[in-house]
Parts: sequence; structure tokens; C-alpha cells
Amino acid sequence: MRGVDKASIGGVLLGLCGIVGGLLLEGGNLSQILQPTAAMIVFGGTAGAVLIQFPLPVVMQSLRRLAGVFFESRARLETSLDLLVSLSNIARRYGIVSLDSELGAISDPFLKRVLMLAVDGPNRRSCARSLSLNSITTANAKSICPRSSNRREDSRGRWESSGRCWA
Repeated sequence: MRGVDKASIGGVLLGLCGIVGGLLLEGGNLSQILQPTAAMIVFGGTAGAVLIQFPLPVVMQSLRRLAGVFFESRARLETSLDLLVSLSNIARRYGIVSLDSELGAISDPFLKRVLMLAVDGPNRRSCARSLSLNSITTANAKSICPRSSNRREDSRGRWESSGRCWA
């Protein structure tokens, strides 16, 4: 079962209201931003820049996951919550090192990485550095497109600012 993510829809509406409101406050007319040529320039230029920057499989994967921005899977959320409760019970009963034997059954790369760090017991600073957004997106990008070039990997921050986090 999928529920609508109200925050994402609200964010889109807030963005549109900000654009229209700013235009009207400056004495503009709605017809100025509803021109097809302006839309072609903005959307075509953005699409071209993204296609230059990233390989086609990464772009296609991002487009397929776009619906996930607006809808959330209730079943997946409940399954994840059940897994976390189960893992916390195991850690409480047998100690955090016992989670090492559970790593093989975990498919989520972020959760697996968090548990590996918890089991290894690094200090707080190295754990935070290892779980930074940059290292997470590096792992995700390599799993989506393992043969991407260094140029594309180094500029991943630009993709994050245009929505790479949901891909």
C-alpha cells in the first residue's frame, strides 16, 4: 500500500506559489512564465546538462524513482521498522557484536553499513565521517552504475543539488 507524501506535494506547491508570487509582486504577468519557448529553454537545457554529466542508466534510474518522491510505501516502512526492532532485541539480549551474524540477511546498503560500523565500534568522529551524505551517495552511485568515470563521481555533489538524493 502506498501513501501520498504530503511534504513533497506541499514543497512543490510552495515552490510554485513562490515563483508566481515573486513574479506578481514585481509587477509581472503570468503569461511571462507560461511561454512554451521559455519552458523549452529551461527544461531542455536542464535535461541536456544532466545527460552530459551522467550516464544514461543513472538518469533512467532517477526518472524511474521519481514517483517515489511523492509516494511512500507503507509496507516497506513497516518491514523496515520490524527489522530494526528485531535487530535491537538481538543487540540487547546478546550484545551489539552479535549483529555481525545478521549482516548477510540485510539488503539495505545504508543499514548494513551502519550495523557494520556499530559492530566494529569506531569512535564517534570516524562513524559520522563514514556515514556522511557524500559517502552514502558514492556507494549508491557505484551500485547503480559501477563503471562510471571519476569525472562523474567527483561531480556527484552537483547532481545531489538537482535531486540525486532520491535516486
